[in-house]
Amino acid sequence: MGGHAAEMEAARSCVACGAVREALRCGHCGAADAPGGYCVQRVLSQSAHGRVYLALDASGRRVALKELLFALVPGPEQLDAFEREAAVLRSLSHPDIPRFLASFQEGTGVGTRLYLAQEYLEGESLLQRLEREPLREDEAWSLAEQVLETLDSLHQRRPALLHRDVKPANLILRPGGRVALVDFGSARHLAREVTHGSTLVGTFGYMPPEQLGGTVEPSSDLYALGATLVHALSGRSPADLLDERLRLAFDADVRVSASLRTFLHTLVAPRRSERFGSAATALERLRSLRAPPGPAPVGAVVALQPAPVAPLPVEPVASLAAEPEGGLHAASAQATQEAVPPVRRNALRWVLLGAATVVGLGVALTTGYLVLRPRAESPLPAPPAVAPSHGGRPVAPLPADDPGGEHRHFRTPWQPGAGSR
Repeated sequence: MGGHAAEMEAARSCVACGAVREALRCGHCGAADAPGGYCVQRVLSQSAHGRVYLALDASGRRVALKELLFALVPGPEQLDAFEREAAVLRSLSHPDIPRFLASFQEGTGVGTRLYLAQEYLEGESLLQRLEREPLREDEAWSLAEQVLETLDSLHQRRPALLHRDVKPANLILRPGGRVALVDFGSARHLAREVTHGSTLVGTFGYMPPEQLGGTVEPSSDLYALGATLVHALSGRSPADLLDERLRLAFDADVRVSASLRTFLHTLVAPRRSERFGSAATALERLRSLRAPPGPAPVGAVVALQPAPVAPLPVEPVASLAAEPEGGLHAASAQATQEAVPPVRRNALRWVLLGAATVVGLGVALTTGYLVLRPRAESPLPAPPAVAPSHGGRPVAPLPADDPGGEHRHFRTPWQPGAGSR
């Protein structure tokens, strides 16, 4: 408690403007000093009608203390959102969502101030990170997977819970690599699959077109995540990338792989029917795109890479005095067999056998061709002209078109009655 008391003692000046405090609130800016017994350390963020402090509780634990000034609230919607966030956080228990600690109010009338104490999460917002540099593609994949896991947990609740304001300012990059989702002031329970006529909340550029008209469903959060990823990868606000049809035209500003580009286009599709049906479906698709290639299925053709060939060892040349029986040639053959590894000898044997087979096949084909090819027929010498006769009378030759008047093997007309000579 000594350290805690020292910190309490040191907080004499206003944590917001630095002026000297003379009361529990700064007389210059109105910043609180110890609301609800919490010791304010510094201002984390500030809006037109409230602040978020880093504070210490009685045990010295750091908490995020959200303050809403009733006098500066423009309408009842902001009060409803503040109370809704307290109720939502009280009902949630998730490692990437801050835990609810307490809610209370101080003052009366126009001086009323509402407070919400919740778990303080170390880290910086994604918006702060993007002020330095955009995300790399691998970082975008990781962020998308973690946020989808959180959104899936919210959407699986009964009734489903929609965040309705996913954007870089509401994502905290924690030191351990996890991504937390904060600011549930716009969250809403979804009684049906689609709700029409809801109050317009969210941030322009990150909201899908239907949310501008009061229609929300789980894919509305997926669109906001996609717009957040486009911002994270391009460094440009998605409101600056909307075309005349309210379509996010980011192709020229986001240089990523084809798989991530297709994934982003599905997240931010203008039509709800063209987006992923749920956070679970989007998460499954993301993991399939990021998964390393597995083993090839049975029957698949796998390209084999040649194994590196080790150089052949060099054997020292034996002297002629130690020459084995059979002379120098026998020694050379023996040394070659000992130097070449068995795998190389087998490979050489197969190469020689293949070459011999090819040569033998070529010789066989050539011989067959020479034997079987048709030979040009040599005309037989014409026999001496003999006048056909029969009993001393000339015989008229058979007509040329008579098929029976010519022998099937010889082209000279067949002579009836003529014998072999």
